[in-house]
Amino acid sequence: MNSSYLIFMLGSAMITAGVHYLLAGGMKKRGLLAALTFVFGAVLGVICAKLMYGLICIQDVLLDGIEETLLSDSMECLSFFGGAAGVILGAALAAKCTGNKVMKALDAYAPAGALMAALARFAEYFLGTVCVGRMIEEEALQFFPLALGVDYGYGYTEWYLAVFMLAGIAALIVFLVSLNRFKEKRFIRTLFYLCLPQIIFESLRNYNRLTWTQFVRVEQLACMLYIEAVLVLYGVWAGKGAKNRFLPALVGLVCSGLFVGVEFALDKTNLPHVLTYAVMIAGLAALGVMEHLGFKKIKDRR
Repeated sequence: MNSSYLIFMLGSAMITAGVHYLLAGGMKKRGLLAALTFVFGAVLGVICAKLMYGLICIQDVLLDGIEETLLSDSMECLSFFGGAAGVILGAALAAKCTGNKVMKALDAYAPAGALMAALARFAEYFLGTVCVGRMIEEEALQFFPLALGVDYGYGYTEWYLAVFMLAGIAALIVFLVSLNRFKEKRFIRTLFYLCLPQIIFESLRNYNRLTWTQFVRVEQLACMLYIEAVLVLYGVWAGKGAKNRFLPALVGLVCSGLFVGVEFALDKTNLPHVLTYAVMIAGLAALGVMEHLGFKKIKDRR
């Protein structure tokens, strides 16, 4: 594994732990809480990233060998969102070990977690073509951070859309919004908006081993499932007296079908990508509006 990547990730985790300590002012044993979250998150993050990859790509794992897959240092044999789930599990475990309520601890950790997600995406700069998009042939667009140049020697460089930078910037925005705007349901809302743009970023990626039946990208699907689950929960929490309380969840289902259609069109048709991605962006915007509507119904209940 690239040593520069490891150093960047270690530094990022330490910065995140510092931010977590500052955010955990009202928590018990906040120093120990931040330290245990750092340790548990690092260990469980790697384990869950490997396990998630293994579950998704079980056929490849059996073909390559379980031991070889587990010991592989290839970033293509890891799931980013499996790693994120491990970090969340680590934060929850740290809360239990320090006598804090799990949900309260996760709410305190949420902005720091978003920052870690952003830095982890930026770290993919050191991993070559693991998280890039299509080749960019227009010379005017061949510059970083929009594109990543890959030097193949003999003065030959290919440029690819730097999807990891777009994902990192989006996560950085979520960090700022979570820190300054989300006062209630902070963890749930922060994770919602981390998952939301990832639907299009996963689509933009040029190559992804975590794919079923050619065009079903598993991490993209996982993000949509979480988004729909939050919208359903908002409807439940709003109570029976709330008008159209399941409207956000209903719109979420429609958007899910829309995204499936977009992915099919990208893979199986010659429709202009500008058009298909415009449709996807419109669907993402609608989901953002529905999240605000669903959350407002909860607040109006009080």
